[in-house]
Amino acid sequence: MESQNRSEYDAWKRKRKSKPNAIQRDQKKAETLKSEVPVESLKLEKWEEFEKLPISAKTKSGLRKHGYLKPTSIQQAAIPTALQNKDVLGAAKTGSGKTLAFIIPVLECLFKNNWNNLDGPGALIISPTRELAYQIFDVLRKVGCKHTFSAGLVIGGTKLKEESHHLCRTNIIVSTPGRLLQHLDETSYFNFDNLKVLVLDEADRILDMGFRSTLNAILENLPNTRQTLLFSATQTRSVKDLAMLSLQDPVLVSVHAESLHSTPAGLKQRYLVCDLSNKLNILYSFIRTHLKCKVLVFVSSCKQVLYMYSLLCKLRPGIPLLHLHGRMNQQRRMLTYQEFCRKQFVVLISTDLAARGLDFPKVNWVVQLDCPEDAETYIHRAGRTARFHEHGNSLLVLLNSEKEEMLKELKKLNVPIEGSEINLDKLVQTRSWFQSFCAQDKELKERAQRCFVSYIKSVHLMKNKKIFSVENLPLQAYAESLGLAFPPRLRFLQRKFQEGVEKGSGLLTQSDKGKPIDDFAQFGNEDDECEDSLFSIAKVSSFSCDMSNELPFKQEIDDKVNHLTSNKKTSKAATAKRMLKKGLKLNQKIKYDEAGKVSEAWPPLEENHKGSLGGIDINQAKALMKVRDEQDREKQQIKIKEKHKQARLKAKQERKLVHDSREGVDAECQLGSGDSGDGSGSDNEQSDPGFSYQTTDLAVDEDDFDQSIISTDDDNESEDTHPVHKRRKVDTKYNPNVMLTLQEKEDLALQLLHS
Repeated sequence: MESQNRSEYDAWKRKRKSKPNAIQRDQKKAETLKSEVPVESLKLEKWEEFEKLPISAKTKSGLRKHGYLKPTSIQQAAIPTALQNKDVLGAAKTGSGKTLAFIIPVLECLFKNNWNNLDGPGALIISPTRELAYQIFDVLRKVGCKHTFSAGLVIGGTKLKEESHHLCRTNIIVSTPGRLLQHLDETSYFNFDNLKVLVLDEADRILDMGFRSTLNAILENLPNTRQTLLFSATQTRSVKDLAMLSLQDPVLVSVHAESLHSTPAGLKQRYLVCDLSNKLNILYSFIRTHLKCKVLVFVSSCKQVLYMYSLLCKLRPGIPLLHLHGRMNQQRRMLTYQEFCRKQFVVLISTDLAARGLDFPKVNWVVQLDCPEDAETYIHRAGRTARFHEHGNSLLVLLNSEKEEMLKELKKLNVPIEGSEINLDKLVQTRSWFQSFCAQDKELKERAQRCFVSYIKSVHLMKNKKIFSVENLPLQAYAESLGLAFPPRLRFLQRKFQEGVEKGSGLLTQSDKGKPIDDFAQFGNEDDECEDSLFSIAKVSSFSCDMSNELPFKQEIDDKVNHLTSNKKTSKAATAKRMLKKGLKLNQKIKYDEAGKVSEAWPPLEENHKGSLGGIDINQAKALMKVRDEQDREKQQIKIKEKHKQARLKAKQERKLVHDSREGVDAECQLGSGDSGDGSGSDNEQSDPGFSYQTTDLAVDEDDFDQSIISTDDDNESEDTHPVHKRRKVDTKYNPNVMLTLQEKEDLALQLLHS
């Protein structure tokens, strides 16, 4: 029996060896294709379907399962080159399918090297934002669903320890630069010694100044012998950037380099020119007229997103509203991203966080409410619509000072854009609504102030000063359009001015260096060509009224501004001397009535010393406090007396009610006896004190009663002045069924006869 089982096992083993497994078949097929049709000799016209490309069956199965059948132009050009293990610089229009162009080579590279979990990280994909990394990871899971590789999404907003446990066994890592560098610094057993492929999506943004230092630190931990793939819609060609990445004979793949336009063909682009104070009116009117559309609105800063979202929620335009910015936590960001992708009609207000790489389905309009930093940023923003041969619309809102230079920049990159005008009939004025909201809600007003400062700061920090200039902005009108009465103080411009004065930089010209700051205090002066007016904007805009007739008050404000902007600390004594020198009197309080007369003053006007320079007279204050104390005591005594008087009156009223009720009971008692028919027996005394009332004891003289009820001038008069007769404690219960004895009847009859 054992020999028979052994022979059957040997036969099965020989059959198993003769039949290769799935991995061996894929490897053999790939090697056969490589030998029969070398990748170097591929002609792009022949590979119109993924089935004909020399890739593994598992990759083809994943592509076929999720509907990826025909490659796009960038995929046709980049995939064969990347399969030859060459460095690639891929450039194509937005929405052309660049993600698949580097995911397929990554999967094929690891598949050919028989990569497994023990080999550690073999491919690294870096993206500038978390949302883009999530999107890349989602496409990777779809295409590589048949492979056995492990993949991980390493982004911020999650626990570091949980990620570190799985990193060493992860084959493909999709990450953002900051989170990846944190793992390299804090996770000791995490390394990229066996890395084969490095991918930079949106490479020009990652190589920008914002990520340069982080990327340099990451590249120091990567091996030099690797394949590097760079993809972006606006690809960098800087020699310095390419040398930093240690590229070896990179191949530039730019499929749309010879096209007429750098934006998708189905994208219709327009621009309009308006005043800065009219932007929010245009935004609200646009949303109200496009309720059956999916709209993506771009602004410059996070605080603008928060304020505009709050305002539009209060106005209730009739369409769902969402907002997205970098200060939101990871969970809220992902929920907002997924909700905007899912809904058909919705408005999303976002920063440039959503400008690159994100694939939002069926976006009808992209509105760039604030001018982009450069033409490349405009292309990325507008590329969120008209993706994959679809149609879309883009609207760029420009100021008069931005129009000329920005259109020149767009023309250099072959961006076709047409001018448009505002339909004044459909323009809604929202300024009064915003002012009402800010007056009612203090938190909303603070958001409006932060929105104002953040926008001015973003304009100030822009590199291209030909397009962006703070001096050309109507700050007062812009503040009023946000619902503010006057512009907030711009402290960063004040610091910039002070630094320029100390260092002697170009903030002041030679003819202006000797002038005081007040000479540059005119708001919105077009004749000033220097940047000195940057400081005066914040100071004068906070007090837009004419203060020429209020010189002492203006000097006080100037002293406070100089005190806040100076780095030197001043003592309290120095501040007091300065105020005394100005002739200002401190600790004063004056109230006026409707007629304009002084109703209350501290210190009292008639008691002020003529020669006093301000402050408080201690002796005078003590005497005044004594007088006030006596007045307060008198008022308190009057209140106590009034309280006692009310209590006495209440007690007397209660006694009167008791007296009236007892008189009624006595009358019923006499009627029940049958001996007094006219009721005059109420003044007579009965023989039995247990069933009778001493009416004489309860009777009160009419004069005495009136004096106890009516208040007199003498509040200190005690109750002894009007004594109250004491009543005898008797039994108030009366039983008419009890019969009188014969002796009692005789006594009662004698009393009646004598009366």
